[in-house]
Amino acid sequence: MRYAIIENGIVVNIAEAEAPLGADWIADDGNARIGGSWDGSAFHPPPPPAVVVPASVTMRQARLALLGAGKLAEVDAAIDMLPSPQKDAARIEWEYAAVVERTSPLIATLGPALGLSEAALDALFVQAATL
Repeated sequence: MRYAIIENGIVVNIAEAEAPLGADWIADDGNARIGGSWDGSAFHPPPPPAVVVPASVTMRQARLALLGAGKLAEVDAAIDMLPSPQKDAARIEWEYAAVVERTSPLIATLGPALGLSEAALDALFVQAATL
């Protein structure tokens, strides 16, 4: 039989034994997972891991993510719509930067111009980091 040890309502260990190994060990109904919770009558799965938005991605990764989102072709037009000298700075960043910082002025400017919310930009950075 499987047993789970609970500390402060959280499953911290699971073991197989013929009998409970101590007072804190609860018989597992097959649903106990380390990091999950115990409410006194049932086990619940652990929360999904937090999504970490990368601080930067390579320009290659950024362009591939934009391509996948159907936004790559819109970037040049969005840059061209900016007033100088902002347009010139954005063009230099777009054409010559090796990495793209999530908090960069380029992203702050291009995101809304491409119709991307903060959440959509975060999702693009997460996706880009996998490419």
